[in-house]
Amino acid sequence: MNRLLLVVLALVLMLPMISFAGWRDVLEGAERADKLIGRPAPAPAAEPAEQPEEAPAPPPRRDAAPRTAPSSGADVHFIQPDDYFIGEHELGDHTWMFVTLSKMVTKPSAATKDEGEFMTVAEGKNIWTNIIWQSRIASQDELKLGLHVIIFHDNNDKIYKAPKKKDQARNRRWWMAKITDMSDLYKGYLTVSGGYKVAPNNLRIPIRYGTSDR
Repeated sequence: MNRLLLVVLALVLMLPMISFAGWRDVLEGAERADKLIGRPAPAPAAEPAEQPEEAPAPPPRRDAAPRTAPSSGADVHFIQPDDYFIGEHELGDHTWMFVTLSKMVTKPSAATKDEGEFMTVAEGKNIWTNIIWQSRIASQDELKLGLHVIIFHDNNDKIYKAPKKKDQARNRRWWMAKITDMSDLYKGYLTVSGGYKVAPNNLRIPIRYGTSDR
């Protein structure tokens, strides 16, 4: 508004030289000029915001295949349900004896004089015999003096220990003896016939073929 008054004052001083019609044109022009002078300059156009790059799609998820239990049903000694131990004779009065891990080929029957045909696991030899045991892992509460036990032979560092691997259990030797001393169980072993020390988790109960478990 102050700028408009200054323009008008300047025109008043020029009044003698301007006609009435020209005076109106001058006033209108002054108003337009004042509006143009007082109008703020338009803001610069905003630059378009930079669009973020689209993140690549993650690769398809591949879930790990579920683990399945071994089909053999083997126990912690790697002995399978259809495994047998065979021998050349009964333990009887022997201090100890070797027994052989085998698979049954022909079931004992009257036609075979109660002998069965077995294939040894380690060597694949076929043997006919009637000295046959199945077995299970012994629990500590059933251990007693005089009990016949099957023991893994080839993991011995002063104490006979359970097999660590499947190929060890199935291709090395097993033997049979009887428990003679249990007083050192608190030390982690007991003694079997022959004076040998055996870890209690390395004992299997032999079950004579054709008899009950207990």
